[in-house]
Amino acid sequence: MTRSGDSGSVTVETALGIASLIVVLAIAAAGVAAAAGQVQVVDAAREAARVAAMSDPGRGRAAGLEAAPGAEVTVEATGETVTAVVSAPARGLPGLELTARAVARAEAGAHP
Repeated sequence: MTRSGDSGSVTVETALGIASLIVVLAIAAAGVAAAAGQVQVVDAAREAARVAAMSDPGRGRAAGLEAAPGAEVTVEATGETVTAVVSAPARGLPGLELTARAVARAEAGAHP
């Protein structure tokens, strides 16, 4: 017994299933890329604060830019502390901004 109304339904269901799987994998890959980007931004902020605490904010900013190329790096020295903030757009997720902040104590003899 053959049903004429069901011909091709398996093909359509398979096509929709494959398309859905591709969308889910693309979103997962974008999430992994964003997580890796966040780690890079955190490392850049920490490095910028560490270098600025040992020398000056200009060198700290340069270290942050080297650790996260294309990011926006600000380093501010106030009293005994140095604060570095690094921001960068998330790769693969438009409209999402990754940001990290690190604070370090200025070392004796440093010129913040």
